[in-house]
Amino acid sequence: MNLLETFKAGGLMMWPLLAAALTGIAIVFERTIVLHRLPKPKQCEKQLNELEDVLTKGGLEAAAQKVTKGKGILNYVFARLLKRFDTLLTERRDLEQRRKEIAGSKTEAVDPVTKFLTDQTQMNEVREEMFVTIDDAIKSYVGKFLPALNTVGSIATLMGLLGTITGMISAFNSIAQSGTGDPKVVAGGISEALITTASGLFIAIPSVVGYRYLAAKADASRGGIELYAVSFSNTLLALLEKKD
Repeated sequence: MNLLETFKAGGLMMWPLLAAALTGIAIVFERTIVLHRLPKPKQCEKQLNELEDVLTKGGLEAAAQKVTKGKGILNYVFARLLKRFDTLLTERRDLEQRRKEIAGSKTEAVDPVTKFLTDQTQMNEVREEMFVTIDDAIKSYVGKFLPALNTVGSIATLMGLLGTITGMISAFNSIAQSGTGDPKVVAGGISEALITTASGLFIAIPSVVGYRYLAAKADASRGGIELYAVSFSNTLLALLEKKD
């Protein structure tokens, strides 16, 4: 029995199993290439210095244009940071404007200590927001499609089990109609049950192994990227302090 005949003998459940297998292969292939192409420390440092230079000379808009044109994880993380930073600046300006409108002419002088503590509190809130953005951006980049691969590993076994059940139902129906005298009567149903079970396991095991490997590699790569993202975040915070 060749591969095509084996596939046909597995029944209808072989089609979703085939779709799961192709999905798993595509994700493993794509993620392996992406994680292999992550920039080295020297490349990260060079990219960070170039962007900080653009930020210093041209401002936020010029920096945003640069990261938009670029590719790779650092451009993705830097773009997310710039977008979040711009949003925080807008929210801060709106808040200050609302306070002035509410206070009106009753604005009281604020002593330097209170102003310093208020500014530090606001800076800490902005810093925390930036760190959350960094973590979320790196996770979404290096971990993209990995949950889907994990799902393939889990669901392939269940689909194989479902094929087992449908195959056994077919076998018992054949027995009910023709009796047990001829083994060929139940051979088709049993064959379907065994083929789908084996196919489900054959897909699930490599998918789970691939997921574990790629997830570990993604987690290991996060630390190096996070270092440069935090450095850029600190540059943005320094820019905010300078404006104040």
